[in-house]
Amino acid sequence: MKIKNLAASSAALALAIGLTGCAGSSSEADGLSRVTFAVADQSLSATSASYATVPGSMGYFKEAGLEVEMQPVESALAAIQSVASGNSFCTYASTYNALSAIEDDPNLVIVGTTTGNIFRVIAPESLGIKTSGDLAGKSIGVSSLTSIATDIASIGMRYDGVEPSKDQFLSVGYGAQTAQAFKNNDIQAYSGFDGPNMVIESLLGEPVVDVASEADSMTGTSSLVCRAKDVSEKPDMVAGLWTAFFKALVFSQENPEAAVKMHWEKFPASKPTQGDEAANLKMATGQLALRMKTTAQVGSAGRYGEQTEKDMQRLIDDGLEGGILTGSASDFALDKMFNYDLVEKYNDFDAKAVIKQAREWQAK
Repeated sequence: MKIKNLAASSAALALAIGLTGCAGSSSEADGLSRVTFAVADQSLSATSASYATVPGSMGYFKEAGLEVEMQPVESALAAIQSVASGNSFCTYASTYNALSAIEDDPNLVIVGTTTGNIFRVIAPESLGIKTSGDLAGKSIGVSSLTSIATDIASIGMRYDGVEPSKDQFLSVGYGAQTAQAFKNNDIQAYSGFDGPNMVIESLLGEPVVDVASEADSMTGTSSLVCRAKDVSEKPDMVAGLWTAFFKALVFSQENPEAAVKMHWEKFPASKPTQGDEAANLKMATGQLALRMKTTAQVGSAGRYGEQTEKDMQRLIDDGLEGGILTGSASDFALDKMFNYDLVEKYNDFDAKAVIKQAREWQAK
């Protein structure tokens, strides 16, 4: 998953999605610095509500002196390329994509990570598949054969002593297409993301289980990515952005339904148009709540955004062993990939006050 010709790809991306202006600029009229944030979720699903909507709707960006435009792009890779090209200020995307990008472009840097591992393998309960070791000889669906979910499933299988084969994996997209693949017995398991997996279960119409894997205990699989130059020259803007981000995670964990409601108001196209509205809200709230249970915790190093060196080294080692990352361990030295200089600054907020806001929130 090495990212080649990053600068050229970034330029092409900018033309494709029509980004204009620079990633960060100031306005003397209102004193706010305007920046663009690349959202690695083109459909703006409910799981993106915590960072794509809540920080702006709750005024957290404005408190940080920022006005942030959300620019949805098709993938984590596209989001990181947008930052690399200067079309976006920062992004929140896959750590493995970020690590590969930084190896090619040292002007990128990870300034923090969120907790847990959002990747999960699921299987219909009726099949009796309980652990990654049970996946030997089974067909495993993925959204795309190039998806990191393929590699995460492979890591879990290797932990259980099973060597995965490439022909075990079948591209079956998302949602209804995946549910139909299960019904046809084309696949017996699916490697995807926490929240979207809930949608598959609802469409399948029968209970599914998370297939237990050592990979489930990985943490820091999603990263806060910016340009190193901006971290150095605009530390208040970068720290302010991520302070708002983590305040919004705290809010969304406490009141995921409120986060979804304001998300649908801001991005009406993300709201389901079919089915019962109450049922859709319940599903979306459940998706976001599950994501927050994984990612909205204090990091293993004791602060939001910061995991221990041991945890991050494990992520890199597993990536190298599983072929997600290409190169040697020295290519991904922690001090080359991560810059935690702003962690203390973006942790400078009152989480209890945010929780109080979430509990008292009412729709306008």
